[in-house]
Amino acid sequence: MKLTVYFASAAVLVIAALVVFRIFVRRDYKQTGRLTTFSSFLELLVWGAYMSFPYLYNPPEWILFLSPDVPVGETLRIIGIICILAGFITAFGTMFWFGPYRAFGLQVDRLIQTGLYRYSRNPQIVFGSLLVIGTFILWPSWYALGWVALYGIVSHIMVLTEEEHLRDVYGEEYVSYCKRAPRYLGLPRGS
Repeated sequence: MKLTVYFASAAVLVIAALVVFRIFVRRDYKQTGRLTTFSSFLELLVWGAYMSFPYLYNPPEWILFLSPDVPVGETLRIIGIICILAGFITAFGTMFWFGPYRAFGLQVDRLIQTGLYRYSRNPQIVFGSLLVIGTFILWPSWYALGWVALYGIVSHIMVLTEEEHLRDVYGEEYVSYCKRAPRYLGLPRGS
């Protein structure tokens, strides 16, 4: 029963992400060139729902940071902690460096192509995935693995909408940037 509820909840979350990112956010980008407060709020709701999954579906020990049902060796525990810390610090550090208005689509003034953006057009997504993967390493379960997959799906839906908008705003500059910097991770290609 719990697995059925999990899959149903995951399907609802993916549908909500599609509606929010591909309809509301996309409409805002087309009509105003930025996100409205309402669409930003909807995005936060989608991500808040996503972040609640481990608390809803993993065992209570996960929430209390006690030993997981599946024993994790010390090496994996250290790797998991490093992934979580590196993901958290870098994802939110990049957003801070980027600026809150730009990070949440409220201001679009220039195309950022320096720093981590040379290696990824979406460093927050890449490093956020480290946080999610680290969580899976520390508390392995089928539910946690599903959480990793959900992160990839919801993030990708958001990224597709943002890329469409950036192509509209920056035109050839963005297309050239896409040729140099990979969508998620990789070495920059020649100018």
